[in-house]
Amino acid sequence: MTRGAIRIIGINPGTRYLGIAVLYGQELMDWRIKVLEGKWSEDKIKKAVGIVSELIERYEPNVLAIKKLHPSRSSEGLLRLANEFKKLFKRKKLKVYQYSIKEIEGFFIEDGKLNKRNLIEAMVKLYPILHHDLNKERSHKNAYYIRVFEAVGLASACAHELGKF
Repeated sequence: MTRGAIRIIGINPGTRYLGIAVLYGQELMDWRIKVLEGKWSEDKIKKAVGIVSELIERYEPNVLAIKKLHPSRSSEGLLRLANEFKKLFKRKKLKVYQYSIKEIEGFFIEDGKLNKRNLIEAMVKLYPILHHDLNKERSHKNAYYIRVFEAVGLASACAHELGKF
């Protein structure tokens, strides 16, 4: 880990899964899915906020990158969760960058074909350690794994924008 390197946490929020990625400088230090089980409730919101709060305490990021939600394509619960995250970030006095998936794809996909498959392949090229997760995503055909790749893309896009890549 580079001393003094920028630390970025990428968060792809969801009402069932949170995609998380942590960059220290150019190194991908952590990536995972956090599962939010059960029906949507205040307790579930508190659990999600607690997970993100623990990540902030553990990794001490300089900035956060979070997926920009499309209001017409997001549930009321997801919009509420994103709002609670914003309150947490404000309390922690963290700088937050928001990116849509199309904006992330624009950072990494050169041939103009913007789709999730190309984003996944770009992230694996940038971080070969993700190859194992690519194989899982291909075999399961589950939106579960795409959340990790999007979280990595969020953190990486932020690093690029900040000139730290």
